[in-house]
Amino acid sequence: MKKIILTFIIPILLSCTNKKSNATQPILQDNTNGKITEEKNEKEIIDSVKHNFLDTQKTKNSPVRIISAKLLKNQYSDHKDIQLTYKNTTRKNIKAIKFEWYCENVFDKPASGQFFFVKGISRGHTDILLEPRKTTSKILEDFSTDAHAIIAARAYLVVFTDGTKWELKQ
Repeated sequence: MKKIILTFIIPILLSCTNKKSNATQPILQDNTNGKITEEKNEKEIIDSVKHNFLDTQKTKNSPVRIISAKLLKNQYSDHKDIQLTYKNTTRKNIKAIKFEWYCENVFDKPASGQFFFVKGISRGHTDILLEPRKTTSKILEDFSTDAHAIIAARAYLVVFTDGTKWELKQ
């Protein structure tokens, strides 16, 4: 019972104290500065993630080249699908590929995706055999509700039929 009473009385007392001392103004200013700092940090993180995907040096030696990445409207939900067209650039059979892509919405902000904490990034995979020098496509479903543009797509893990693997250097 004491906890309940204190829960209601303390905020009321603090409210009255702030009104008397005109302390609300500095509190509002602190919140505004904190918000600006928070927005700046968020923008720096977004720019860093975006730059990471645009860095073509990382994918220069990739055994899989992304030829095209297209957004598709999903026929049975509000989620978007992505169609990746890609090529095996090696002389070895590829057993499986893990893909990742970065998308933005119409406001040039990271699109919603599969990950709650890291917006803009989504992932998918295929385990269909891809022969040397062959090109194929894969539709990966239900990855975003607001994606408007694909900024970049890439393979980040490739498994060959001989058991060897290639991984994207982070």
